[in-house]
Amino acid sequence: MLYQWIYPERVSQKISERDIKKFDIHPAIAKILEQRNISSSEALQRFFEPKLENLYDPFLFKDMNIAVERIIKAMRNGENIMIYGDYDVDGVTSVTILYDGLFKLGGKVSFFIPSRFQEGYGLSQDGIDAAKERQVSLIITVDCGITAVEESVYAKSLGIDVIITDHHEPGLTLPPAIAIIDPKLDTCSYPFKELAGCGVAYKVLQGLCQRLEMDPSFPEQYLDLVAVGTAADIVSLVDENRILVKNGLTILQSNPRPGIFALLEICSLIEKRISVSTIVFIIAPRINAVGRISNAKKAVHLLAAKSLQQARNIARIMEKENNARKKIDEMTFNEAQEMVENTIDIDSKRILVLAKKDWHPGVVGIVASRIMEKYNRPSILLSIQDGIGKGSARSTSNFNIYSALKHLEHLFISFGGHRYAAGITITEEDIAVLDEEINMGSEGELQIEEMVPKLNIDAEITFTQLTASFFNSIKRLSPSGPSNMRPVFVSKNLQVYGKATVVGKNHLKVKFKQDGVVVDAIGYRLGEYVKIFNKPKTRINCAYVIEEAKWSGQTTIQMKIKDFEVSDG
Repeated sequence: MLYQWIYPERVSQKISERDIKKFDIHPAIAKILEQRNISSSEALQRFFEPKLENLYDPFLFKDMNIAVERIIKAMRNGENIMIYGDYDVDGVTSVTILYDGLFKLGGKVSFFIPSRFQEGYGLSQDGIDAAKERQVSLIITVDCGITAVEESVYAKSLGIDVIITDHHEPGLTLPPAIAIIDPKLDTCSYPFKELAGCGVAYKVLQGLCQRLEMDPSFPEQYLDLVAVGTAADIVSLVDENRILVKNGLTILQSNPRPGIFALLEICSLIEKRISVSTIVFIIAPRINAVGRISNAKKAVHLLAAKSLQQARNIARIMEKENNARKKIDEMTFNEAQEMVENTIDIDSKRILVLAKKDWHPGVVGIVASRIMEKYNRPSILLSIQDGIGKGSARSTSNFNIYSALKHLEHLFISFGGHRYAAGITITEEDIAVLDEEINMGSEGELQIEEMVPKLNIDAEITFTQLTASFFNSIKRLSPSGPSNMRPVFVSKNLQVYGKATVVGKNHLKVKFKQDGVVVDAIGYRLGEYVKIFNKPKTRINCAYVIEEAKWSGQTTIQMKIKDFEVSDG
């Protein structure tokens, strides 16, 4: 057993028999929905029918009215508007939504995405100077800006108005912008707090269309970008995010824009099913790569491309940069892993702080995530250049890394983020202090003996329950992601049917039999355990998710093994 299996607690609120029939819910899936607090008729309807008309009124945002009026004034007066974003997928899609959207509405609009290596994250003085050179009088930030107090003051001193749209946690002092659109503001009554930056940008476009009395379907052409940015940013896929992603996936599947088509084409995915996993593992890394290796403005040009040939040209460049990024990523991960194994007493560390001169700053966030997953500890990776450490923090579900870093803000040159991820800049001499203080400060929240990775189990089932009806009910839970993950099932006392083998890159291939039912299973990167499965009379308890497998034109149900243990019978 690689994980500690956590079984669900009993819930008191049940889905009524009437609603089970009305929404055609399989009884086992009904229990999972109950555990996820989706049990009322209203919640079930919103979940199973994620319609665009159920999106909230954008004017429930604090300052939305001010922001919309200022943008309309700028467009009518022919002012130069700059969309100022971030270099990750959420930032790139957010920029494209407002850049392309305002252009089509008649605005004189340009965009600016800072270089990770020169200006760094967020609104900067250099970026504002670039706006001044372009004679910009209105900057609209997307996916950044909520902590840019000094920068907003500087923009104001140059006669440039700033509208901030963001979804990150605000600091103690808010920037002196003319409007701030952020669902996490204490003073904002917007009902859904977990929008990604692209979701907030979409709401601004909705607000503009309402005020201009335009066709309300105008913003819907950008739902594919909202789906990509939202899925890539790993925010909760419930409520409004579920509506946006579900509808965006439909566009991605049926009518992808030239830029997305070119990315799918280069990955041989045309006419394949597009899911959240496709976005997270295939589309997003290629968009991210240019921001990590060169400059993310290429990605905006790709997503805003009008011709397929233009999109293909950009996609080829991005593919080369993604391949380069993967090599750097792997080298950095190996060095970080070696550092943990050789220089750190893992049994005494709650939080891993790793730093090295000249690590590529574009991949430290990815590697921090991989180190966190391997050692099940919040991890901070820093690239040191010219005495300054710049890097990323990633956290496990049981620890708020933003809050922990907030207590140590006095150590940082700059810092920002949210519960699960943060970016920091710190002097080289303060890195050891950060390591010591964040580990001391986490003693009350993180216990070393509890750092066995946990696997949340949704239900224990038998193979006789694996019917077509059951599988169809599981598919209706998608799109899956944080707060609505694919269900993890446990089946016990399984017989290994035939012989287990190792296929591909160390993947375990096995058939299980229970109560006369045989099911195929795959365990990615579990090939080293094949001997256990081939011992005579071995019985296995298996934790897994259910997925479709296609082979020779046939579609079957397959178990994707998450963890296993040898059964005691």
